[in-house]
Amino acid sequence: MKLLCKCLLSVGLAALLAAPALAQGRRGGRGPGGFNLLENKSVQEELKLTQEQIDKSKALAEEVRKTHDEDFKKIREMSDEDRRDLMKKVNDETMKGLAGILKEDQLKRYKQIQLQQQSRMGPNVLLNPDVEKELKLTDDQKSKIKTIAEDTQKEARALREGGGQPGPETFQKMQAISKEGMEKASATLTDDQKKTWKSLTGEPFEMKFDGPPRRQANPGDK
Repeated sequence: MKLLCKCLLSVGLAALLAAPALAQGRRGGRGPGGFNLLENKSVQEELKLTQEQIDKSKALAEEVRKTHDEDFKKIREMSDEDRRDLMKKVNDETMKGLAGILKEDQLKRYKQIQLQQQSRMGPNVLLNPDVEKELKLTDDQKSKIKTIAEDTQKEARALREGGGQPGPETFQKMQAISKEGMEKASATLTDDQKKTWKSLTGEPFEMKFDGPPRRQANPGDK
């Protein structure tokens, strides 16, 4: 489970984490990525969430997921553009709901952590409409980043489709591909844009993953 969650966050379908707060990892995950960012204990601790906030965020995730359940079922067949449009709509609805649950400083930090996790998947995060607007990317920069993102996705897809079960070695290679793509895309930014990006992502946060407790064997089990 630990490896699965990391893979979903880092090397799954790139667009699926545009709205990580919607996922339902503990219930089988029918939402994007099968993982709920705000259900992660280390994120809850970083944001200093109260139990009431945790419960409300779960209810929000469930509500938005149900609204777009049919869309999520078809997401693998969508074009990249349609997938991005869906994820933007989902993310906007989620953020609007979270604004009534989290305090201003909590919401700001949540957005920073969200962008940090998305950046681990590669340069597509820089083409997020809100990020793009904050960075004030030129048309030339957007074109270059898009090309880098497409090349990164192709390389990652080739590795995923190479056969065999995902394992630590494949995961590390995926991470390296995403990291290299992000570094290439970041190199297209000006110094001022890099400062803005640093402000958008905030202090580095290392997410921790706790797998489900193992079932204790009973003496009578065979």
